[in-house]
Amino acid sequence: MSNSIKSSLSRRDFLGRSGALAGGVLLSGLGLGHARAETTADLIVSDANIITLDPTRPRASAVAVRNGLIQAVGSDSEILALRGRDTQVISAGGRTLIPGLNDSHMHPTRAGRFYALELRWDGVPTLEQGLNMIRAHAPKVPDGQWVRVIGGWSPYQFAEKRMPTPAELTAASPDKPVYVLYLYSQGFLNKAAVAALGLSPETQTPPGTAYEFTPDGGAIIHARPNPDLLYGTIGALPPMSEAEQAISTQHFYRELNRFGLTSIIDAGGGGHSFPDDYAGSEALARAGDLPVRISKYLFPQNKGQELAEFQKWTHDWEVNVNRAENLMNAYVLRGGGEFLVWAAGDYENFLADRPDITTRPGWRKQLIDVTRHLLSNRWPLRIHATYDESVNHILNVFEEAHALEVAEGRLGFGGIRWAIDHGETFKKPTLQRIKALGGGMAMQARMAYAGEYFQERYGEEMTRNAPPLRDVIDAGLQLGLGSDSTRVASYNPWLTLYWATTGKSVGGTQLHGPQQQLTRMEALYHHTVGSAWFSQEEVLKGRVKPGQFADLAVLNAPYLDVDDEDLRHIEADLTIMNGKVVYGSGDMDLEPATLPPIQPDWSPVHEFGGYYTDPEAV
Repeated sequence: MSNSIKSSLSRRDFLGRSGALAGGVLLSGLGLGHARAETTADLIVSDANIITLDPTRPRASAVAVRNGLIQAVGSDSEILALRGRDTQVISAGGRTLIPGLNDSHMHPTRAGRFYALELRWDGVPTLEQGLNMIRAHAPKVPDGQWVRVIGGWSPYQFAEKRMPTPAELTAASPDKPVYVLYLYSQGFLNKAAVAALGLSPETQTPPGTAYEFTPDGGAIIHARPNPDLLYGTIGALPPMSEAEQAISTQHFYRELNRFGLTSIIDAGGGGHSFPDDYAGSEALARAGDLPVRISKYLFPQNKGQELAEFQKWTHDWEVNVNRAENLMNAYVLRGGGEFLVWAAGDYENFLADRPDITTRPGWRKQLIDVTRHLLSNRWPLRIHATYDESVNHILNVFEEAHALEVAEGRLGFGGIRWAIDHGETFKKPTLQRIKALGGGMAMQARMAYAGEYFQERYGEEMTRNAPPLRDVIDAGLQLGLGSDSTRVASYNPWLTLYWATTGKSVGGTQLHGPQQQLTRMEALYHHTVGSAWFSQEEVLKGRVKPGQFADLAVLNAPYLDVDDEDLRHIEADLTIMNGKVVYGSGDMDLEPATLPPIQPDWSPVHEFGGYYTDPEAV
């Protein structure tokens, strides 16, 4: 793979730039807003309860697709008139159909690399069941490998409402090392893991981290609040081969399709280097086999050397160029972030005190240098910020960088799509500062997994407004919903929609109050159209509307009508991306392309799959 794409653009690459052009100019010639009466459809979905999110036609019962785009939307009789001899016609049987969901902040390429090795506790209802999964899996793990539960769960989802103990992990797996990660707050090691890592009370740890050795021979890793030791432990585990990672990635993306996800904004991540660690997704893109559209941001890995990394990337790579064969806007580099410099990261560990980024030497100069470099190269950017105190220091730097760029005759933040990720404790004046620079807010369901600890530390009043979803909308800021999965949260978007509309954690604890909760229609909008703004694609996807990408999900339950608690159990019975079926279930299993068997043979995915399937669910 070449490190440079600064060359003459193919038609595919040219179309890939369309997401950067407001108004959808490049798609206008493809019939934006019109059905071509002289052509027949490739695919028709009829007998559906369609939530279009198109204000010109909010509801419909059928949709026609041609050449990967939505051709027409209307009644069954109107759309079936576009049926030809080769048209695939699918009856939704009265099910709800929505635009494909779009996660505003996930780490999918990193998650795909590790999916086959991870035993997922996402959605598991009891800690006892989680421990039994370890007990069943451990004997299959070969010597030298680990049992890994790497995020996506909360102790409050369990009936027991508590964390596992190292002793319980040792009882479940006496001989094979086990590592269980809870967010970027704590990690749990059984006795065999402590031995495998060669740990002792004399082992040195990075500042802001600690080992707590337990009497049974295990240990707990604490981030206080620095997560470096948690990151480092993951990085010390044996990797898969590149071929195994590519297959793992395919299975993970199919798992995302299971929940109706068709687009993702990839926020990079620690321990995940570009371009080397992106090989699995890159291969799928080159082959035209991606079942999700990915817009990626680059996350520097070398602390104190971030500017040099960005300088290389801006020299070697160009933003807004599509890298996917025959799939419009399916694999596109969009900019830099979510970390711009590590020294400005305010870790969201609600089990520890709030960090003060101003105590870190050099943080301000590092951030202003990287910000100015990205702005002068016209790269979009995003930055991680949890706390109001931290983001106001960051905004001081952004405002200074903008002023310096303008003084030198450049545009600064003018015309740049930029975002702040997370924002749990942001206040209204802060939101106005972000708006003044043209930024948006990508906000995720992290509180659904850590909100109980936030409330314990900061109190009920702060919790009722954390994060300020309604305040963001009222301030006129763009809002995109997402998960921050897979290490912090589950990748299941319906848990995000449950949390955003009810204010409850995955354990049912009431967190944000009515003043910050969204209606179901609002939440759906901000998990589709709203998220598309952050990749410059709001005119291209997010609605069931003629001319937009044919990315659709047929649901197993009526989203607008089910009880609140049943929102968590919604999945897609059928997912369509680029006009092709990429996932089907039950009587809508239309046999999308068969995936190669997941590797290695002992992968826990063989036995348990990904997200927990509740046989009693909707």
